[in-house]
Amino acid sequence: MNDKISGSDPEAQRRAEKIKAIRRAIHSEAEVAPTTYENRADADSENTRPTEEPKSSSAEDILDELDEAIAVAKAEEERLAAEETAAAEKAAADAEISDIISGLGTPAQEELSEIAESITEDFSEVPSGITEDVMDFTEEPADVTEDNDAGAEEIPVSAAGGLVPEEESAEPEEESLRSDEELSSENEEPGADEDKETTQVFRAVSVAEAVAAAEEAEEEEEAPAEEAPAAEAEKLTAAEEGAPKKKKKKKSFKKRVRGLFPEKGDSVFEIIRKIVFLCSVIAIFVCGYLVLSYYYDLWTSKHKTREIMEIYEIYEDRQPQIIEEKTDEGEVRKRYGGMMDGARKLWDQNHEIVGVISIPDTPVNNPILQAENNEKYLDKKYDLTDNIAGELFLDYRNHFDDVGEDGYLKYPNSDNLVIYGHNMYDDQMFGCLKWYQRNENYYGEHPLIYLSSNYEKYIYKIFAFFILDASDDTETRYDCWNKLDFANEDEFYDFVNEAKKRSLRLNDVDVKYGDPLLTLSTCNTSLAADEERGRLIIMARRLRDGESPKYGTQNSRPNPNIKWPSLYYVARPNEKYDPNGEFVPYGPQKEDGR
Repeated sequence: MNDKISGSDPEAQRRAEKIKAIRRAIHSEAEVAPTTYENRADADSENTRPTEEPKSSSAEDILDELDEAIAVAKAEEERLAAEETAAAEKAAADAEISDIISGLGTPAQEELSEIAESITEDFSEVPSGITEDVMDFTEEPADVTEDNDAGAEEIPVSAAGGLVPEEESAEPEEESLRSDEELSSENEEPGADEDKETTQVFRAVSVAEAVAAAEEAEEEEEAPAEEAPAAEAEKLTAAEEGAPKKKKKKKSFKKRVRGLFPEKGDSVFEIIRKIVFLCSVIAIFVCGYLVLSYYYDLWTSKHKTREIMEIYEIYEDRQPQIIEEKTDEGEVRKRYGGMMDGARKLWDQNHEIVGVISIPDTPVNNPILQAENNEKYLDKKYDLTDNIAGELFLDYRNHFDDVGEDGYLKYPNSDNLVIYGHNMYDDQMFGCLKWYQRNENYYGEHPLIYLSSNYEKYIYKIFAFFILDASDDTETRYDCWNKLDFANEDEFYDFVNEAKKRSLRLNDVDVKYGDPLLTLSTCNTSLAADEERGRLIIMARRLRDGESPKYGTQNSRPNPNIKWPSLYYVARPNEKYDPNGEFVPYGPQKEDGR
């Protein structure tokens, strides 16, 4: 509360200190008098009195002073009603401090005149309405120097430190002077050689502020005793918040990492928690690595394929010279003048590149490789870097324009060329072939396959596409990828008619014995019992000389009696294939009605 009274108004404190300085100066000038034997004796007698220790203002003293200030305020309000008192107070207010200090010595007078002028300027700004407030200056007893002279005028001050009303200040001048001398002698320590002063900060207290302070003090006294611990706790909390907090010692990185693993002294629950946490972190990292690796491989594969095919397309139109010759037996043989320029560029990248395949308006536009087995390019690119997308590759048992150094074919081409590729998520490789199954219009929009060897270009027309079980060993088995050549006409028609029975859509494309066939094979998930076993097969035959490319492909229709693999019927027991259903076969079987 002491801080509240003395520290809330710095401007009032400054003014109060100036008035205090004036009072001390007045006392020091008024008490300067010739020292006589009687004065010295009186001074000695006064000095022999026991000196009382200056009392420090406590909370109770301040409350008492506030009570007295309130009483004085009330008395003054009553006296203000009287016209005589009002006139006297007005006269006192008009009195200038310069009249008080006019009798002082020149040095002190000049100094005090400057102080008085500054005080007069400060108080001239105070509104007239404030004159009714009671000014209360609270101060602690101050030490007065020994050379204070008696008889000087003193501004009346009440016991509470406020301005004394006119009735109280009307005491004889002798009593006022004596009391001031006694106060000076009591506050003076015996034998002190130097003047000591204790300056107390003053603040002007109005009646409203004094009343509010008194009410606050009463409320604090009437508060229950139980609130005291809470108040103390709040103070302690505030002190703790204000005090500098101790910085916690940071653990080193090594200790933090070590804390993730089970340690000696950990409880069973803590050990289990740490193990589960570590397993979860490992699983997250592994899954994240696999996902990122998968998509990175897709991006890399697409980028590399685009680069190499751009090289091929630059030189695609340059065709080598092909000379047809007849043998002594009357057969026609072809002699190739060399590789096509685009194929030569690809062959320079990898000698196992045997051609290029494309399906117009689809992502299929890739080089074809052929190795000594069917596993090499499952997860490698043409530059032999590992990649989950792999490459499109020709069955290692096939012969496809295998030309010798003399320009002639080493071996006749296989009757059925089989090309493998992954069913990638982003439709790379053979990923787009699934749309032949899912979209009924896809076949009519993409019925042709362009296949080029390193020496010649070909076009194939699709006539069937269907689903197979790669591990089927039942009566529905049809491993078309193992039938690369045909011994006779019956074997050929048995093969192509079996494909037609299984085709998801029927069309008007005819197939004749002697037509070179092309089979595309990729993974498929239609057989839900085992996703690893399903295969989607696209089967086409070579375009004949002078034939319209899309003839017979534009009127496709769903097959009403599809022959599925046995694994398909396991999951769908209500569906069955009717071997006696209507069927129009290819070739001579038409005559038998089979």
